[in-house]
Amino acid sequence: MAMSSEERRRRMHQAMQTGSAAGDGTEGRRRRGASVRRTGMTERTRETAADDYMTAESGRTEAPAGAAWPEREERPRRSRYSENTESRELNDRRDGTERRSRSEQPERGREGRPERGTGRRSRRGGAGGDGPDLQILVPLILAIVLIIALLFGIRALMKKSGGSGKESSTAAVSAETEESTEETTEPEPETAASEEVLAQASLLAAQYDYDAAIDLLKEQTDFANDEEAQMAVKEYEEIKSTLVRQDLHEITHVFFHILMPNPKWSLDSSKFGKQADGYNSLMTTVDEFNKMLEEMYRKGFVLVGLHDMAHIEKQADGTEKMVENDIMLPPGKKGVVMSEDDVCYYEYMEGAWFADKMIIGEDGRPTTHMTDPDGTEHVGAYDVVPLLDEFIDKHPDFSYRGSKAIIAFTGYNGILGYRTDETYEPGFDKNAVGYGSAMTPNPNIEEDRKEAVKVLKALVADGYELSSHSWGHKDMGAIDMKLFRTDCNRWDKNVNSLIKEATGENCDIMIYPKGADVENWHNYTHANERFDYMYQKGFRYFCNVDSSQYWVQLGDDYVRQGRRALDGYNMWIDIHDGKNRLNDLFDNVSEIFDSARTTPVPPY
Repeated sequence: MAMSSEERRRRMHQAMQTGSAAGDGTEGRRRRGASVRRTGMTERTRETAADDYMTAESGRTEAPAGAAWPEREERPRRSRYSENTESRELNDRRDGTERRSRSEQPERGREGRPERGTGRRSRRGGAGGDGPDLQILVPLILAIVLIIALLFGIRALMKKSGGSGKESSTAAVSAETEESTEETTEPEPETAASEEVLAQASLLAAQYDYDAAIDLLKEQTDFANDEEAQMAVKEYEEIKSTLVRQDLHEITHVFFHILMPNPKWSLDSSKFGKQADGYNSLMTTVDEFNKMLEEMYRKGFVLVGLHDMAHIEKQADGTEKMVENDIMLPPGKKGVVMSEDDVCYYEYMEGAWFADKMIIGEDGRPTTHMTDPDGTEHVGAYDVVPLLDEFIDKHPDFSYRGSKAIIAFTGYNGILGYRTDETYEPGFDKNAVGYGSAMTPNPNIEEDRKEAVKVLKALVADGYELSSHSWGHKDMGAIDMKLFRTDCNRWDKNVNSLIKEATGENCDIMIYPKGADVENWHNYTHANERFDYMYQKGFRYFCNVDSSQYWVQLGDDYVRQGRRALDGYNMWIDIHDGKNRLNDLFDNVSEIFDSARTTPVPPY
């Protein structure tokens, strides 16, 4: 039957659409097979920073009054992704050939004749082409009979083996295709430094550990042929040659107390009376803290730890010697130590809109839990640790080799928001231990201690150092010696025991409460009974409060450093007395000072 012009146009249109779809599929495979461009450290650290903010399981309805919720970024999945395009196209061609070979076979009509329009019959006749040639026809019939018999025999064998010819054929083709796919898609052994290794080296270098970055790249098996790794090593070695050794005695130390997420609420004297003045004087707001980090980063400060500054070495005679370390930074960079006091989330702060507990977030790092005054629970960046983590995720060069801040604990209310102290044990007898009142019994005290140990481990893994702030927050230079020993022993029993369980080591940092030292500016000696008692407990690093930009004393077997409080009162007097005590850290303190504060800020 002749095909109409309309039918021909319709079939041509269908063929064009089919060809276009096939082309799109091939191009899609090419796009998917393209290798992903290597990502720089800035993007990598930006992706890593987004995971630090999480909402509570109970959900949140709105931001606390006066505080903006941080936007939560979706963290894209990153993977090293490369498909074997040639293998896919080869398999596609094979599949297509198989389909064409089947579809191009003419369908047989009755009596084995081809359907009209799909093939030709071949006739062989006599002189006029009117009759069959018997000499050809007889052998042909015999051949057909033999072929039919052979087919029946093959079918019987297939039934005996448990499958039809079609199933066996399909299985064979499928198995062959799978085997071919496995062979062609098997990943080739990597010779050049992987994307992850290059990223690790980049982070090490960003945090000034150039030796570790160089060693990591050079230890790759094919470093000699890896141009990209060689270029990175050359860059790191050039930067390393420009580094400047930090003067240990010119490293400043700044500190904070628990941060205020909602100062309008916390500083309301109608709710908290005289305590609101204490918050105003001694605390820093979340907004102020974030601005301080930005300003210190802009001015070239880099966080270092006390253990980065110096370390203890055992001498041949069994004595100890404190040895200064080499902190090497690029020109214009300056080391700074940071600490936070009273990270216990005291009971008296409940209801004043502060974080109330440190927990482990979904990313395995420490974060904070907060219950606002109406009972709604939140999880997120409401205190120093998670805020600092977020900032360093974005700016890894703000941290020297991963160092962050020192976290200091008293003991009388437990630590980290967990009521772990023995005074919370049911049946506690306050007369049996010297001083301290019995607290409301905590029936979950053992579970709280276990959780506190987990958080301590996470803090140390995250780059934080741990410190004593005494057990009872007493003036360690003024209390009598009996009470001094009792306090040290109580802290050792109730807090150091948890730190040792978490780290395997005794705590060796003492941050004096109230800023009061056990000695004047003269060097410590073991003739000082209080220093010697703390030394026997394992302490080697001691920090007081001093208004100078920096004050460091390197003794034979200890380090002593002064600290500056970046709180409401110190910012207020810096703005109004004209002495500019903080001008090495900030260009304009008034731009940092939170307008939500009540003024004037009183001393406390």
